[in-house]
This record gives sequence, structure tokens and C-alpha cells, in this order.
Amino acid sequence: MAALVATPARIPGLDFPLEIKDLQNSRNTYNGLLDDADQPPVAEEHLQKLAALFVRHNAQETLGLHLIHGHFQTSENTVMLGTNFQNPMLRWTKVTRVTDVDLNNIHGHIFVFTGSGFIAYEKEFFVDFVDYLVTNDLTKLLGLQVLMDVNMTMWELILDQGTVMLDASVVRNCKPTRITGWRFEAVDGEPRVHESNETHAAMSSGNHKIFNAGKPLPKLENVDDLKTSLVNVDVL
Repeated sequence: MAALVATPARIPGLDFPLEIKDLQNSRNTYNGLLDDADQPPVAEEHLQKLAALFVRHNAQETLGLHLIHGHFQTSENTVMLGTNFQNPMLRWTKVTRVTDVDLNNIHGHIFVFTGSGFIAYEKEFFVDFVDYLVTNDLTKLLGLQVLMDVNMTMWELILDQGTVMLDASVVRNCKPTRITGWRFEAVDGEPRVHESNETHAAMSSGNHKIFNAGKPLPKLENVDDLKTSLVNVDVL
């Protein structure tokens, strides 16, 4: 899943199963997000204070900080759905019909706060996190994301009606443009910020989309098609 709405009472996709209405809320939320290039910078002071908050509540192994952003508009009855793959490590997120989603086999990935507060399985952490966002007017800039079970820098590339997150060490002919995700850790008991857990990247040519709009778009029926297409444009 992409962006999910955090309600004052419960968090869909995190502490209770998703429903169709949650997918609709996710789509509506995503369509209202700014592009990462249009978001203001995240002050280092906030990153350090949030690192301390995550570590204090021992949340750094599960949750990270996400720069709230979107890249395009999605149509009615669709949702941004992400899937992890190996060889190389990647996360492919694409616009998916709601009717094709198995609600019993998905969970929320990125969470956007849009209410007056929320309560979940670790109440104190979420209360403190929301209080910090609201107090510092950061609710439209920063959100939570569930961390992938890897410890590597990932680059996000824009496809047609989708994105792919790739292990930065295998990406070719691209350059980083903006940090979009941070994870935290405790080193000798002190909080530390991973500066570039996730980064939006663009082609070295300057194109922000991997596939040129002036050429026929490749048919991406499965992850093998995606990998082949990325090889064909010299990204892998």
C-alpha cells in the first residue's frame, strides 16, 4: 500500500485489517499529495529530535520517517499497491484496480496523519509522534512508514503510473535528487539518523521518468518484464 489515512481512533492496515473504504481513502489521499520537489526542506533539527523520539520508544527497528509526496494522479477504484522482489532487491509500486486487491494479504506501508490524533498498539509512541508533527506544523510534510527488512540505501524511480524502489548499488545512469525516507538507530544508546534510507532519483539525462513519454511504453505484466525494461534503458 502507499499512503493511508490515520484516523483518531485506529490505524487501518497497521493495527486492524484493511477494508475497501480504506483503499478509497488511500487513493484520495495520494491524489492530494505534493511532488517531492515541491515539498520544503526537512530541518536537521527535526530529524535529530525525531530520531530521539523513535529510539526512546524503541520504534526504530519497525518504523521510519517518510517525506510525504506523490508523483501522479490515480483513477477511480484504484490504489497504489507495492510488492517486494529479490535479485535485485526492489519494491514495485503500481496503480492497481481495487477489485484485484486481496485485503487479507496486504498491509499499510506509508501512513499520513490527517486527524486530531491516533492510537495504536504502542500508544505512547504515536501520541508523542503526532504531538511533535502537529506542534511543528509538519503533518503535510512527514509521515510514518513500515520499514523493509533490509538495511541498504534504496532509490525511487518513477515509471508510468507506478514507481520502483531499487537497491542503489545496482542502479546505473541515475542520480539522487531528494531524500524521501529516513531510518533511525541507537548507537551506544544515542539516537542516530540514517541520512538516505530512501532517495528519489532521476535519469542522469535529466528525465524524471524512466520511460520517455515520446516512445511506446513497455508492457509490464510482471516483475520480469519490469527488470528487462530497466535493463533496456540502462538503469540495471
